Amino acid sequence: MRLKTRVLIIIAASLLSLIAMGVFGLYSMRQGMLDERRAQITQLLVFAEAQLNHFHALEVSGKMTRDEAQTRAKESLGAQRNKNDYFFIRGLKDEYFVMHPIPSRMEKPDNGGMLPDGRTTVQAYWDALASSESNIAFLELNAPKPGDADKTKRYPKLNGVLKFDAWGWMPGIGFYIDDIDARFWKQSSVFLGVAGLLFAPPALLVFRMRSTILRQLGGEPQDAAHCMRMIANGDLGVDIPLEGGDDSSLMASLKVMQMKLTNLTSSIQENAGALTDQVQRFEQTAQVYAKAPTEEHLTDVQQTVKRLGKTAGMLQKSIARLKL
Repeated sequence: MRLKTRVLIIIAASLLSLIAMGVFGLYSMRQGMLDERRAQITQLLVFAEAQLNHFHALEVSGKMTRDEAQTRAKESLGAQRNKNDYFFIRGLKDEYFVMHPIPSRMEKPDNGGMLPDGRTTVQAYWDALASSESNIAFLELNAPKPGDADKTKRYPKLNGVLKFDAWGWMPGIGFYIDDIDARFWKQSSVFLGVAGLLFAPPALLVFRMRSTILRQLGGEPQDAAHCMRMIANGDLGVDIPLEGGDDSSLMASLKVMQMKLTNLTSSIQENAGALTDQVQRFEQTAQVYAKAPTEEHLTDVQQTVKRLGKTAGMLQKSIARLKL
């Protein structure tokens, strides 16, 4: 694997790890805020249940009729309104509102609209309460905001409902959670900015280190290793690519070593060839002298021996250049 690829993998892995940590942190933050809203809704529903139990107890004790007790209970819950935050009461077995701050939604069937899964909002409440162990259930939905100029616009909302079997009521309250999403995306933008500032310097440092390493090596490490392996195996003709003006890198040094080994090998081969020729000539001269030992033939033998010695000396010098 090339060094460039390895560096890119390291940077990509670091970036993905940073993103994963950020996503997990942002998701945990959003879930934490949603859990806080659920806790607020739960607390308010517990208070509402306590009020309903109080008025139901007055009915059971005979101090109030059922109509009086229910009217007082609705007045008590209806008074607890803060702008878009209010209590409502639905029936446990029908689609009618028992109490709602918008009068037009009273005294007629109101299923709350269809949800993406095909159920009505009322049916979703009933299903959630049926599977709840705490007598309280939650439902996330999209709903318009009272007083909003755009009546078609929907906002994410978290509703909680309570089952009150004594009167067949299903009181509930909800909070819009678009502020949570807005804060989530705002924090996401901040995270991206901070992540960019934190990630950029290490990334630039890694790229700079890569450039320095490649400049010192004169190329990719695997290319340098390949050239060294070929030379070690006796292939002095391997092509060693160099950048223009490169005379100090590992590859440049390897190129110089290749040239010197090529010259040395050529010199040894040349001297070895000359020595072989002179040995053959000496054998011929010695044979002639052995058949006719004259002064002239002796001189030829002596000259041949001198040339052998000279050639052997040159070969010895070439071999001596190799430092073992």
